[in-house]
Amino acid sequence: LKAYRSSLNKSTLRLNSARNTVLTQRNFNSYAENPAAAAESFQLRRSFLQVSAQMDVSESVARKFDTAYGAVDTVVSLVDNEADSSALSAILAGATDTTGQGRTALGAELTQLADSIIETLNCKHGDQYIFSGADGLTLPFSWEGEGDDRKLYFRGYPVDENSDMLKYISEREHRYVDVGIGLEEDENNNLIASSAFDSTLQGIEALGHGVDENGLPNNIASIIYQMGNILSKCDDDSGSWETPEDEEKFKQLMGKFTEASSDLKKFHVDMSTKADYLANNHRVLENTAYTLNEQILAIEQCDLADAITSFSWAQYSYNAALKMGNSILSETLMDFLR
Repeated sequence: LKAYRSSLNKSTLRLNSARNTVLTQRNFNSYAENPAAAAESFQLRRSFLQVSAQMDVSESVARKFDTAYGAVDTVVSLVDNEADSSALSAILAGATDTTGQGRTALGAELTQLADSIIETLNCKHGDQYIFSGADGLTLPFSWEGEGDDRKLYFRGYPVDENSDMLKYISEREHRYVDVGIGLEEDENNNLIASSAFDSTLQGIEALGHGVDENGLPNNIASIIYQMGNILSKCDDDSGSWETPEDEEKFKQLMGKFTEASSDLKKFHVDMSTKADYLANNHRVLENTAYTLNEQILAIEQCDLADAITSFSWAQYSYNAALKMGNSILSETLMDFLR
């Protein structure tokens, strides 16, 4: 009878275990059941969670860069194509047009284009300003003043000055994120820049900042505005320049426009490269996550056909044990009655 009880308990345990395997479709439900497999599964799941977090970051940054690329693409089309509404066509016309109404109208067109450029680069991704660098809560660009006194500011700092602060923001302000490159530190526990992705986008890098040796602005929006302002001051009847200095300055600004337009194109190409990189990197992360998930399932998930077969056999063994128990108990009862 003692041996029977032990056998019945084992059959019951095997049946419960087989039933749980079929219901949960897992090879084990605790570390104690299979320490080696559980340890391997833990490592894989940790890697999977890390890759999943990197995918979330990568997707968010990729969307931000897609939006930013579209904004810069719009600005490029505004300033440097042959369309009638482009800054280039208006500037060329303003240099050759000798009618008063023609030049003043072109001046108004250029000042409006300058405003459009700034409005475009003041765009948002979610609740963050895209082109405000590491300070996404602060409006990137703003105008103050009118006419000759109108000035452009970036996060409260004048754009058309050789400002140490704007130089610092442009060159040393970063926001590194983990998109699966590696995230490594040097011996001084400082992040190695090449092991992360810099998600900052500086509006002053796109449009330019500071002034040259002649005091002329490097920012393309400021250049366009100043040219528009000069044209707006031309004589309404004759179209002549307000002063000889204005004519000379307009010619100089035309050269500055060409330089700034070239710099904007380089920024545009660089953004395209980064956007493509983020898209390719996200695909790599997706493939890695898929592979890790397959490895986890291979360890944790049972073969359902085998599990059902094992359950059926455990059920058969348990039922056989019960029938044997009926026979043993009957004989034991008869011995007791005698």
